[in-house]
Amino acid sequence: MKKIEDTSVITYKTYAITVNGEKVNEVNSQIEAENIISNLQSDLKEGVEFNLGIVEVLSTEQNGIPENSAFEVLNGLKLAKTQEYEAEQARLEAERIAKEKAARAAEQARIAAMVAAQSASYGSGNISGLTLSYPLRTSPLITSRFGEGGSRRYTHTGLDLATAMGTPIYPISDGTVIFAGNNGSYGNKVVVDHGNGIQSWYAHCNTINVGVGTTVTTDTCIATVGSTGNSTGPHLHLEIRINGTAVNPQNYLY
Repeated sequence: MKKIEDTSVITYKTYAITVNGEKVNEVNSQIEAENIISNLQSDLKEGVEFNLGIVEVLSTEQNGIPENSAFEVLNGLKLAKTQEYEAEQARLEAERIAKEKAARAAEQARIAAMVAAQSASYGSGNISGLTLSYPLRTSPLITSRFGEGGSRRYTHTGLDLATAMGTPIYPISDGTVIFAGNNGSYGNKVVVDHGNGIQSWYAHCNTINVGVGTTVTTDTCIATVGSTGNSTGPHLHLEIRINGTAVNPQNYLY
C-alpha cells in the first residue's frame, strides 16, 4: 500500500469558464459553471464583447474555487467590459455630432458664399435706391420665368423658385405687410409694401407667419414655401410690382 501511495497520481477534474476564448478561473462542477454563465448573461448589454464558455480541465492540482468567488471575478470583468463599451459608444456619438455640426456649418458657409456671389452677379440688387436681398436662403430652381406663357392662359407675372416644402421666406427689403391670407389661385399670399410704390408678393405659401400691419425686415421669416392655390409643387412665386405693374424680378434678383 505504501508503494502504491508513493507511485499513484491523483487527477482532479474542474470546469474552467472562458471569456472571449481565454480561461479565467475554474469551479468544481459543470452545474456551478453553468449557473455562473446564466447569471452573467442575464443582463449583459448587447454589443459588449463578453463571450462565455466552459472547458473541462484535468489537473494533478486542485484549482477549483468556490462558485461565489468565481462569479465575483467574472462579474468584475463584465462590468469593466461594459464600461469600456459605453465609453467607446459615447466617443463615437460625440464624433458623429461633431461631424454633423461641421457639415451644417460648411453648408451654411456654402449658402452664404453662393448668395453673396449671386448678389454680385445678377441684376442691380436695388430698385430706385431700395437695396434688395434674396427671399430664399437656399439655392432654388427657377421653374418658370417672368412673362412665360406655356400651358397658361395668361402671362406669368412673377418668378417661380422651387425648393423644399417649409423653407423660410424673407422679404426682399424692409417694409410693412399689407396683405396676409388666401388669395385664390395665388394660394396663401403675403404682400409687403416697401414705400415709393414698390411692393413684393410671395405666393403659394404653406404657412403665413405675419399679419397685416406687421413691420418686417429682411431677417423676418414672413412665411414658408408651400404649394397652395394653383400650384404643381412646392415653390415660391415672387412678384415685384412698381406702382401696381408687375416687373421682371430677374432685373433685380437671380
